[in-house]
This record gives sequence, C-alpha cells and structure tokens, in this order.
Amino acid sequence: MTYRFVVYDIEKNLKASFDDADFTFNQILYWVQVVANRLRLQHNMATNSDLFTSTFNSVTVNTDTKGRKYIDLPVQVMDLPSNGGIIYITYNLDTNKCEGPSFAQTWFQGVNIGSVQHLYLDEYTKPSPKNPYFYRVGDKVDSVDVNRVYLLGIECVPVANVEMAVKGILNPSNVCDIDEDIPLPDAMIQDLMMQVLQLGRFVMMMPSEAVNSGEDESTPDTRLYANRAVNLPEAQQQQ
Repeated sequence: MTYRFVVYDIEKNLKASFDDADFTFNQILYWVQVVANRLRLQHNMATNSDLFTSTFNSVTVNTDTKGRKYIDLPVQVMDLPSNGGIIYITYNLDTNKCEGPSFAQTWFQGVNIGSVQHLYLDEYTKPSPKNPYFYRVGDKVDSVDVNRVYLLGIECVPVANVEMAVKGILNPSNVCDIDEDIPLPDAMIQDLMMQVLQLGRFVMMMPSEAVNSGEDESTPDTRLYANRAVNLPEAQQQQ
C-alpha cells in the first residue's frame, strides 16, 4: 500500500473516533515511518532474514585530511550489535583478474573502534589490502550528522569504490514520494496501521495543552509524544 492511502485511512479512522482530531498529514506520515522502522527491526531480530537488505554496487571511497579512507553510508542502517546492520563491504583487490562477483572477493572485517590500535600490533591481524577492516562512527560534517565507515588496510592501494549490503531503516523526516509503496510486506501493513492508530488515540487522550500547542508537526515536542507512544508497554498497545 502507498503512504498516501495508509495515512488518509488512519486520519479517517482517528476523526471517526475523535471529533476534534486535528492531526496533519505530515504528522501521521512521520508516525508511519517510526512504526515501520520498529516493525522492520522486530522482524529482523526475530528472523535475521535478508528481507530488508539493500545492496549498493558502487559506494565512493573518500580520503580525509589525515589520509584515512572512508565511505559515507548511502542509507541509515539498523543499529545492531557487532555492526550487524552492515552485512558486508567488499572490493576487487586485483581488477585484472576475474574471480567471480565482487561480493565474493576481498571482504572487510568489522571491528570496534577501540580495537583498531591492537590490530596493528599483531602481524596476523594487521590490516592490509588482503586483510582489510572497517569500523563505523557517527561524525559531524559542516554541522550535519553523517554515518561514516572508515576502511583500514587499503591506504596504499587505489580503491575508487566498494560494494556493500546493509539492513536499512527509514528516515521518518524524509518521504520523497507519498505515492510510493511503504517498504513493508503486505502482511505487516495491518499491524502498522493498528499501531499508528493506537499511537494517535494515545496522543488524543493526553492533556490538550500538551498536544494542541499550535506548533508545526516537525517540532521536538510533537516528536517526543510520537516516540513516547510508540514505546508504550505491550499491554497498553494491545488495548
């Protein structure tokens, strides 16, 4: 189902329950994205499937002012233990050889930033073009948050791009086309709509001064209530 259809259906149901319901389209759209992310994460934790995995065949490798090579993640990824949101990063070490698809060639091993120094102290773990590593950090570039992945072991070889696969999440603040299908299986759409309806009903039962503040739906206060509702105890959600 499309974002447009789902949001309008939720809006209609909320107005049927509350005569004074005055939610904006963008506000409900934001909730849809928040809940969709929650359902995607729950599905992944329960099944560890590749349902929400996206592959990027050519992610540009950059070099910072300190000579470190890095990539900026093309999408936001699930925050899973042991860099689990990144399925793989790989590159073709020898472009003159045909050794199968690039994702089957030289893999970067994921590590924690705190262990990087120790890698270089052991000849068996020392990063190299044949034994590369990656670690992920959150950086600010020109006051903008970026998800950056640093690549170890390829400092002295020319690598223009890498291939990677990630388990992505949706950006609640950015829906480019409301006539696109929501990236969830049809079987999850009903759960999505029910949870967003419960969220809206919860917000409507809050004190009016906390909800109808006259602020735009993108203000921190409104998002606070949205997130608080999404994280209601299971018993409350099922009411």
